[in-house]
Amino acid sequence: MADQSGKERIPGVPRYRKPKDMPTNGTEPFFPNFLLKEWIVGSVLLVAFILWIVFNPVELAAVADPSDTSFIPVPDWYFLFLYQLLKYIPGDYVWLGTVVIPGIAMTLLALAPWLDRRKARHPFKRPIATGAMIVAVIFMAWLTREAEVQHEAALAKNPPKKKVELPKDTAIVDQADPAAKTFGTSCASCHGAELKGQLGPALLGIGNKYTPEQIEEIIKNGKPPGMPGGLVKGDDAKKLAEWLGKQKQK
Repeated sequence: MADQSGKERIPGVPRYRKPKDMPTNGTEPFFPNFLLKEWIVGSVLLVAFILWIVFNPVELAAVADPSDTSFIPVPDWYFLFLYQLLKYIPGDYVWLGTVVIPGIAMTLLALAPWLDRRKARHPFKRPIATGAMIVAVIFMAWLTREAEVQHEAALAKNPPKKKVELPKDTAIVDQADPAAKTFGTSCASCHGAELKGQLGPALLGIGNKYTPEQIEEIIKNGKPPGMPGGLVKGDDAKKLAEWLGKQKQK
């Protein structure tokens, strides 16, 4: 549909009536003209981002394991700069990094159209706004890079716990054996009531790896790095070793 001047009008957008006292050279109303351009650019970027996500799906990480003390939490890449910023702020003043500094930045960004009302559009003719944006981008990029480097260094020192592959047959052999009760009271807190492991390794299929005599030696003397010896003693240790020796899975 064309207006009286012959120019195309955008459907759904009310006709803009320019005030009589508005200068005509180099001016453009913020609403709806300029804001509409902003929305169009934002919509294009949003659609492009959605398409990028659809055709490049993010792989799911491993299932959360509360017993994995080697896990080092880290946010997604777009929050790394805030994550790194908090590292430089003492714990008692964490509110500075979580509320005050981001709040000031967002407030200044929201007030930018009112703080800088120059008509010039060229970046070189608006040094304050351009300089502030460049400094902010460099600061965020530096914090993001620092967070990534430090996280990689932390992973190198404390590598993630390797996932333990359980045997296909996870049935516990001879659960009615009295030694199973001994296991439940003395060993299950570390190795799991179902022998699937918690703080300690899984014991399903331990009968495939060790003889009852070898298991008894481990029960008596412990096993580095975390298993202490002597938790079960005497005849109970021997019966427990014999029961564990029966745990032969496929």
